[in-house]
Amino acid sequence: MKALLLVCCVLLSACTKPAEPPEPADPPGPALLFAGGHGDLSAEERLQVFNQLGLSLTPDGKGYIDQVCGQPADARVEFRDLNSDGRQEVLVIFGNSCTSGHAESSAVLLIRDDSGHLQHNLGFPASSADPLPEMNFGYPDLLIGGPGFCFPVWRWNGKEYIGLRNDPQMPGGCDHLND
Repeated sequence: MKALLLVCCVLLSACTKPAEPPEPADPPGPALLFAGGHGDLSAEERLQVFNQLGLSLTPDGKGYIDQVCGQPADARVEFRDLNSDGRQEVLVIFGNSCTSGHAESSAVLLIRDDSGHLQHNLGFPASSADPLPEMNFGYPDLLIGGPGFCFPVWRWNGKEYIGLRNDPQMPGGCDHLND
């Protein structure tokens, strides 16, 4: 009976997969930025994203300060599968009036290239980057929100998002561009 029990224990231990080591804890900056979730980003990628923003933590570790003017800043992360490939793109809206002017925030969109590395897109003042129904090379056009009544639309060209056109948000909203 003891031999049978021993054989069962050996077989069970051979069939169970060893536990993977836990991922290391994020440093404080990425930990705060991704407190609401980190999608499919690794700890290294979360640190990479945080480092691209030009933000530091407040002394209490509960907020952000921009590294240009030393003023309070905001940051939020959204995960979206823009091209329906099962991998999430990362949109970060962050900043303040010092870093982003009247928009008071900037948008960075990180998209994985064919080798799986995050590539920086957008990176300018904006309060949002909303997908539109029009698609190009599998990605939706993006309406870039901000102050005023004329919002740019950016289109994926197969490698990166580039400016396409401006959409008025009210009649005459983009007329100033024709002057």
